[in-house]
Amino acid sequence: MERKNVRSRKGGRPSSASTARLSEEILGAAEKTFLAQGFNGASVEAIATAAGTSKQTIYARFGTKERLFVAVSNALLAYRFETRLLEHATLRDKLLAVARQMLDAMLDPKMVRMYTIITAEAQRFPDLARAVDHDDTFPGRALILQILTEAAESGEVHCGDPRKLMLMFQDMVLSAPLRSAALGLGKFDAPGLQEWATTAVDIFLKGLLPR
Repeated sequence: MERKNVRSRKGGRPSSASTARLSEEILGAAEKTFLAQGFNGASVEAIATAAGTSKQTIYARFGTKERLFVAVSNALLAYRFETRLLEHATLRDKLLAVARQMLDAMLDPKMVRMYTIITAEAQRFPDLARAVDHDDTFPGRALILQILTEAAESGEVHCGDPRKLMLMFQDMVLSAPLRSAALGLGKFDAPGLQEWATTAVDIFLKGLLPR
């Protein structure tokens, strides 16, 4: 029986615009389904139906359900980081700007929900945990890694492993505020977030700057 929700598509190679539009529709449907039902409860078939496509198309584009979850997270974060503000800033100001952007992005209710899904279901779905933890395409991670790599190459900081330090910086900035939001213990107010970000950056830099 033909599924009514799946759009009929003409033969031939789809245009780049239609390909991008279908990816956006899949990500939008996946976002709503994951947020409402969690990772385990969200079936790829339900996402495909909501997007008006097929499971085969989703797997062809995203590979696995875990990678689709990561793609949804990154889509939610894609426009939350402003790189132009960092072009002529000092290293401290660059890290402080990224820290605030990370906090604002990750404390958005949708991202808090995605975080709680990961922590709640990671033991049952270790591939999900690995996909998220190893994903350096997360916009905040990519930006921090770029900043630290450039600072290390210029000799501005002592940094043997920029990726390891990027993860340390991420945890220093996000750990307590995100955990507090996820556990329903309350959010930091704006002055509190600014103070937290400033303290994290200053402590972090003390261990990196040449003595």
